[in-house]
Amino acid sequence: MTTAPSAPQAASPAGETRPRRFPPVVLVPPGHSARIIDALLAMLLVYRLSVPGVPLPIPQLAAITLVAIGLFRAPTRSFSAASWYPVVAIALLGFLAVETLINDIDPLRRGLNIASLMLFAAFLATGRIDVGSVIKGLGVGLVLNAALFYLRLTPDDYQGRLTGFLQDKNAAALVYAVGAVLLAMVARKVLWRMLILAAGVAAVVATDSRTTMAAYAVAVVFLLLSGRMHRAVELLALTIGVFVFLWADDNLSKLGDYAVSREGSDAFRLRIDAASSLKAQGAPWYGDGLGTATVHLDSGTWFFHNSYEGLIVEGGIVLLVVMLAIYLVTGLGLSTRVEIDALSFQSRAITAATAIVCMCALRLGEVFFAPIGFLVIGIGLARLLGPVPPQPNAGIGG
Repeated sequence: MTTAPSAPQAASPAGETRPRRFPPVVLVPPGHSARIIDALLAMLLVYRLSVPGVPLPIPQLAAITLVAIGLFRAPTRSFSAASWYPVVAIALLGFLAVETLINDIDPLRRGLNIASLMLFAAFLATGRIDVGSVIKGLGVGLVLNAALFYLRLTPDDYQGRLTGFLQDKNAAALVYAVGAVLLAMVARKVLWRMLILAAGVAAVVATDSRTTMAAYAVAVVFLLLSGRMHRAVELLALTIGVFVFLWADDNLSKLGDYAVSREGSDAFRLRIDAASSLKAQGAPWYGDGLGTATVHLDSGTWFFHNSYEGLIVEGGIVLLVVMLAIYLVTGLGLSTRVEIDALSFQSRAITAATAIVCMCALRLGEVFFAPIGFLVIGIGLARLLGPVPPQPNAGIGG
């Protein structure tokens, strides 16, 4: 009985073998036909509501359902070219469970939520969940959310600012910004890409989230200008864009009506940020445990507004370094086994979407462990994987 090698090998001039480099991955091929079930469930990623009696909101339930369905599908891509992800994911979950128990906190609910999102990203990467279908379903969900919002058929918790079923204006802005960039990646014609990105501008501005407006502007400029740049120049331009984002995010709060209309809310936000920073500075290297990224002010409990500090508090410097490394490797397409066409629109869109997540995380809480964040990880990870190795022929003497 013959067996196949774990990964394709290529002979060197000296007769030695080395892992073969796989050609660039096309995540959404021309003429792509969406899987209806994947698209319908992806639409639910937009609806941040809870089902009565169920401890998880609808987006997490949708991700778990997609994973459950993916268990019965054959993968089209293999982790042989990026075997680090399963190892890192399992090790990180184990670390988080242990350090949370050490802090005398039950890690089950939060840990299962993170585990389901890690599986969601892994199944996207391997093709058990179809990338193109999820992106298209997310786009339809965002369009329906906006339409129903302006028809006054959804919640309006921010006095006319676009939220709808996403409930929070900052969360809504993040999903619209990332969704627009990913939808542009699916589009084949330049005109459609420009129209989608323009619609993203309108949606993000309608949410009135200053942070996401600045982040989306940097991402769109990067997409428009980086196509003909050398990779090193492209990354330098993105770095400069991040510094521009930091300046814009700080100064937008001092322009026009913002300086007056948000004086009270911004002052309270500063108090939350100050308390969050103190808690992060006092956390041990292994963190205070899952679910502890909150502060108590004025007889209320408030979530952090900085996801980086949230990582430090929940899992210490370990969680911060590991999560940033995952986003960096998948977002920039760092691979030694798969050829990455860094100048393709697909690659630049994945980088831009990752940049939006990382920039918004400076001012928004619960970004890195949000479904939209792991959607970006899964899509970025997908282009790092090679095809599934051919199965060995059954039989004797083959």
